[in-house]
Amino acid sequence: MKVAVVGLGAMGGGIARSLLHSPDIQEVRGFDLNPEAVSKFGEEAAAAGKAADFLPADLRLQCFVTEETNVTVIVLVNEAQCNSVCFENDCNNLESILNEGSCVMLCSTVTAMWSRSAFERFAKKGIQFTDCPISGGPVRALAGELSIMASGEDKSLQYIQPLLKAMGEQIHIIPGGAGMGSTAKMVHQLLAGVHIVVAAEALALAAKAGLDVEQMYDIVSGAAGQSWMFCDRGKRMISNPENKVMSALAIFIKDMDIVYSEAKRLQSPIPLATAALQQYISGASLGLTKADDSQVVKVYEALSGVSVQKPAAAPKEGDDVGDIWMLPDGREEKIVEVGAEARHNIIISNEYTRVLQVKVDPNDTTAAHKRTEDSVYFYLVEGGLNIVNHAKGNDPVSDLVEFGEVSYGAHKYSPLVQKITNKSDCAMLLIDAEVLKSPPVTSSAPLVAESHDLISKWHDRCRVYKLSLDPG
Repeated sequence: MKVAVVGLGAMGGGIARSLLHSPDIQEVRGFDLNPEAVSKFGEEAAAAGKAADFLPADLRLQCFVTEETNVTVIVLVNEAQCNSVCFENDCNNLESILNEGSCVMLCSTVTAMWSRSAFERFAKKGIQFTDCPISGGPVRALAGELSIMASGEDKSLQYIQPLLKAMGEQIHIIPGGAGMGSTAKMVHQLLAGVHIVVAAEALALAAKAGLDVEQMYDIVSGAAGQSWMFCDRGKRMISNPENKVMSALAIFIKDMDIVYSEAKRLQSPIPLATAALQQYISGASLGLTKADDSQVVKVYEALSGVSVQKPAAAPKEGDDVGDIWMLPDGREEKIVEVGAEARHNIIISNEYTRVLQVKVDPNDTTAAHKRTEDSVYFYLVEGGLNIVNHAKGNDPVSDLVEFGEVSYGAHKYSPLVQKITNKSDCAMLLIDAEVLKSPPVTSSAPLVAESHDLISKWHDRCRVYKLSLDPG
């Protein structure tokens, strides 16, 4: 099965990556208007052996979704974007590109009316359509643990089973055809949106009453008044020093407006949801449209004159993630976990190993990063590399590494904080495989197999073999 994911944002990017692990999917392409997101995912798909033969240089939909595409997954921000990709832009849309029998899997939050209309329009071309909105956030999207509210014709839902299995932990089949999944998501978003606003209201009241908001958060999180949104968003309302945006406030203005419009059409009163929508709109008026949705708390802070968010503690000098490294030239640099360093890209992650693909351009230096797991390093640049390794607590050391060189870093009991500078004329390419856990089946004897040569062994944790195959 060949799959294309349209939209590689926080959710779409996670979904596309989760599909790389499915044995039933042979190819995954990712399309986005952000060329960096497209390029990065293309590299990961290639590393997983599931990329197209070539990565198109032209960022046009028809270069990524083709007549050979079996399923197109749409993960876009709003209904207008979905309509544009599906039916607008002359012939550069899914209606024009896809073959009869292929399937569109809609994961965006849209109105049920639009989903039904899209189903009818695609059906005229013999294209299947499933309405499958999602919930769970970027972390669960990447892990393939989303909640999915799937609706559509039975044959179409059966057709996308490999994707549902790869993407979701809780798969809910909603009867009634396309549009009913979006209806279920609409009801879900009513609760989610209200819970965030109520969490902000409660914490602001606690602050106004002179309570310690962190203690109040702990009390509610372990008592009957807690909700998933309170526990998740409440934490960021109190402390979000890096201003991380997990889900923008603007999304809930859009989602709660869908709730309001559908409830109005059905003549079903929703006073709490309507009040919550007004608080999100108030947040937008404060300039918070692109801020994390938890920052709707600033509406209450502005009205009540108190602050819920604790001031960020000044980073201290030390060796832990988040601490400061005072460099020899007097500069300060915050230490990050190696997987969060910009040049280290996680391509495989499970309970046994985490594999990072590392690329450092010529004369570029990585950020200060900390390693806490034993790692095997594979250097992949013909002609070798000239690098400078600066480990915290030591002077920088120049090192020459050869193509195919393999080394082992024992960091589990001796964590390493370092910066690496590439002094070569070409990019440094490296595979960093962390050894997290021994597999359930092990052997004291090395593998005996044709074309496999044992080249390195470190204690009982890891063996490295070289596989040599002649052309053909």
